[in-house]
Amino acid sequence: MRNKLKIILPLLLLIYIAVDTFLKSRGIEICQATGCKLAGELLKFNSTYLNYLGMFGAFVLFTLALLRFDKLYTITAAAMVIFESLLIASQLNINPEPCIFCLGVYTFLLLILLNSNYKVLLYSIPAILSIFIAFSLLAIPKNKTLITKDGLYLIASKTCPHCKKTKEFLNKEGIKYTIIKASDTNAYSFAKTLGIKKIPIAIEAKNGSYQITVGDEAIIEKYGKKSNSENKQSQINPSQESFKPKLNLSGNSGCELSYQETSCEDDSKASK
Repeated sequence: MRNKLKIILPLLLLIYIAVDTFLKSRGIEICQATGCKLAGELLKFNSTYLNYLGMFGAFVLFTLALLRFDKLYTITAAAMVIFESLLIASQLNINPEPCIFCLGVYTFLLLILLNSNYKVLLYSIPAILSIFIAFSLLAIPKNKTLITKDGLYLIASKTCPHCKKTKEFLNKEGIKYTIIKASDTNAYSFAKTLGIKKIPIAIEAKNGSYQITVGDEAIIEKYGKKSNSENKQSQINPSQESFKPKLNLSGNSGCELSYQETSCEDDSKASK
């Protein structure tokens, strides 16, 4: 029975992946979850090619089982388990909702290795756990939305004096805002994409448009003037000014953007 399963399991895996590949070619996805779609987006190539690779691996296992190359069969199965462990671990780390199809492939591979040589599977467990632990320790941006509704958002750090100065000003002016931690990997990645190296960073979202201002001096200047102009406008004309996307990245007064909560000198104090 064990030898029969060596043939049957890879054949079932081949069929499973082949069915998914066929459905994808027809625009149908087995897994409609966000995690599954994200898994495809993370690849450097079309996810269909990964299916081809999986079918090739299953065919190799099927052929090795027919030829009774037991040791090579076990080694190949173990290598495929480790490879799939890397994919699953990266998906779980970036998005808490994993790809259901990939979990199905992973289950097949674990069963194949268990049936082939349970001792090798047991020996592989420390390596598999190490992969998942290693990925959990990496500061990789998670699949989440930081800006969920219109309003003012402030990327800041608790230990940054420039951030404290900005928050004190906004609180004094009665301007509502939402804090986004500068240590958040998504915030860090977003800022680095725009070439921003300093905090605080003010992001004003309105009707799908965004205005970004960097540095406490630039933020205070902008929202100080804005507060005064809005007061005057409310007294003269109730109509609101049109909101246009704008980036003000010239602000130099701020702390260095970092994953870690690190302190920095206040420029105004340092110059005295």
